[in-house]
Amino acid sequence: MATRSVAKFIDVGRIFLDHDNPRHEPYETQAEVISYLCKDEMVLPLARDIVRHGLSPLELFAILPGKVSGTYAAAEGNRRMCALKLLNDPDLAPPHLRKDFEKLAVGWTPISEIAGVEFKNRADAKIWLDRLHDGLAGGVGRKSWNADQKQRNSGQRKNSTALAVLDYAQKTKMITPEQRKGRLTTAQRFLGNTLVREALGVDQTDPTDVRFNRPKEDFDLLLKKFIADLLADNSEVTSRKDKSQIDEYARKLSRTGGLSGETIEPEPLQPTGGKTKAKTKPKHPGTPKRLPYDEAIAEELKKLGNYKLANLYFSICDIPLGSHTPLVAIGFWAFLESLCAKIGSTTDFPSFLSVQRLSGYGLGDKEKTKGLRQAIDRVSKYGNTTKHDEDAANFNGTQLANDMEKMRKLILKCVEEAVSKI
Repeated sequence: MATRSVAKFIDVGRIFLDHDNPRHEPYETQAEVISYLCKDEMVLPLARDIVRHGLSPLELFAILPGKVSGTYAAAEGNRRMCALKLLNDPDLAPPHLRKDFEKLAVGWTPISEIAGVEFKNRADAKIWLDRLHDGLAGGVGRKSWNADQKQRNSGQRKNSTALAVLDYAQKTKMITPEQRKGRLTTAQRFLGNTLVREALGVDQTDPTDVRFNRPKEDFDLLLKKFIADLLADNSEVTSRKDKSQIDEYARKLSRTGGLSGETIEPEPLQPTGGKTKAKTKPKHPGTPKRLPYDEAIAEELKKLGNYKLANLYFSICDIPLGSHTPLVAIGFWAFLESLCAKIGSTTDFPSFLSVQRLSGYGLGDKEKTKGLRQAIDRVSKYGNTTKHDEDAANFNGTQLANDMEKMRKLILKCVEEAVSKI
């Protein structure tokens, strides 16, 4: 009797990349896996597609228990998980790709949970991984579409690229409505060629949303040349050209003079200054990458001259939250416990930082400090849980950063008091 596997939602912060994935040789660290996937497995284009369309609802993740209790490894979906982690925290990306991920993250609405099926071990997952990645396998694996089936699925998508390009050319006065009559088939024949699209800078990642990836000045220059050739008599751009001739035209087009040679993040194929105005999409403020660092607190800690406290504060504000929230939670707890001990605490810091003490610091009465006291309690509670419980831990970096922000004035007051006692 087959076992029924049920998908569940899992916090992305608890999932780590698989070090022993069949896509690559075994690696020791997450950084090595990220480096390989970005270099050889096209993670940046995948991330760009996820930002634009989200995760595919047709593909689940396969999750294995991690080395640390309460964590997981992505046995299936390692590329997608890598893309999510780099979008959530571009600092994790290889240096040469960091700016690319930072640009993508500006408009990124973070995905905090993914749908996945948890397997007890790799052997249990293997049967399904084989069916995904080992081809047809006698009929039990995934069967790819043949050429006719792909064509039936694509329908008129090939023409959609040519239509979008001709629409742009008409709106920018490169071609008139009269001139474009009867030109669609020829335009489609050339724009269906990968080399021609690359030469022009046409990005067809999503055929329903054609974009360009060259600077606008370069794209317009190349498209004017293409349109002129499309309209010219005895031109190189006719429906009678075969693939080798179209390839040669593409190479010639790419050598057009006056180009910058640069590429850009794909932008919508829509002329500026027209009547159509792009809708403004709300931008997510993003998730905090680290605990907020306060220069005033750091300066007071220098005056205090306590090496432990200064280094604890630096570390908890320097370590990325995305991959290390449990570690930062424990460090934050240790920092507050040590700081309160420095100014005379002989109990836990939530008890020490009483309403009376907060009021004495000028932070407000019981009602006004309610949110502050809740932040103090959370840091204590989740820090203790992360330290002592064998399974539970704090994986909510956003809340931890918010609690640090809420406690900023209090921390400064505590350090100032410690300095005054020197």
